[in-house]
Amino acid sequence: VLKTSSPSLSRPEAVFLASALPIVASPSVASAATAGAPNAVGSAFAAYGHYISLLGIMGCIMAERLTIKPNMTEEEEDFIAAADIGLGIFGVGIAYSGYLRAVEYEKGFDFYAHEPLFWLKIAFVGVFGASSFFNTVVIIQRAIAKRNGNFTPMGEKLSSRMIRICNAELTAIAIIPLTASLMARGVAANQEFPWQAAAGLAAVVFAGLS
Repeated sequence: VLKTSSPSLSRPEAVFLASALPIVASPSVASAATAGAPNAVGSAFAAYGHYISLLGIMGCIMAERLTIKPNMTEEEEDFIAAADIGLGIFGVGIAYSGYLRAVEYEKGFDFYAHEPLFWLKIAFVGVFGASSFFNTVVIIQRAIAKRNGNFTPMGEKLSSRMIRICNAELTAIAIIPLTASLMARGVAANQEFPWQAAAGLAAVVFAGLS
């Protein structure tokens, strides 16, 4: 309620004047808004790099998935080789930006270490990384053979296996953002969670699939 020394000021006029007054943020609100200012730019760029890398990875895998087939032409073989190079570059980008977000920015590693969904996410990353090895090795071998003049069209069995691997990669990539969204909100977080055991299990999954 606006108080004024003028007794003739009616209530509608008082409401109008109150709405016209500038709104000044309280010191607590202002300090909360700038609490993370020193790391805000770095955090924003790390997040941006993470998202761009994720989109790039999905684009490269989809390019391979839609191109791989029996009896591909040399141009199509070159295309999937370029897509696989892009996959590797974006893979490095998402790993580095993810490291920065987990350790340098956001909530810190201590928070994520005691979050089971974080390690589930890492396990799916292991599934994705291990799945990509076979396709990458085959693509490199075929590129070398083509350069040496030993190009032979890809057969039905090999192309089917590579397509199934692409499907596995896309499935893992589709699940990873969901686990990331849940873990960022502290779902299932527990300070008593034995994160060393979870890290070891994720490593075993990655090594086994590899």
